Amino acid sequence: MQKLCSLRNVDQASLAVALGISKSTISRIISGVQEPKLTMAVELARTLGVTLDYLVDDTLDLDATHQMVVVSEEEVMILKLVRRLGPSVAIDRLLDIHRASSGQADAPLKTREEPAATRLQEAHGSRVAT
Repeated sequence: MQKLCSLRNVDQASLAVALGISKSTISRIISGVQEPKLTMAVELARTLGVTLDYLVDDTLDLDATHQMVVVSEEEVMILKLVRRLGPSVAIDRLLDIHRASSGQADAPLKTREEPAATRLQEAHGSRVAT
């Protein structure tokens, strides 16, 4: 827990406030003197952005599959559309929106063989993790 708080740049006082408990209680939980009830453990995991499994067994690797990210309803809808269309088609359509807003709406779409992340990177001008 101490390592996780350090990674998340969260101190005990702010964690206690976020969870609605006293600093002494969070201190006992972090030090291992006191085990949180299940509902508190779930809130703790949500607050720190990890799974409950990770809180129980911190020997698990803390990678993207063990991190939770809170997304809005709109982001969930976009993710569902991307999954339905496939990444390449979704990115092509997003780039087409960019092209249309720049006054090139009548220009034909160029179909290229580069991976979707490369095309997105070129359009956005930044590196995208693949």
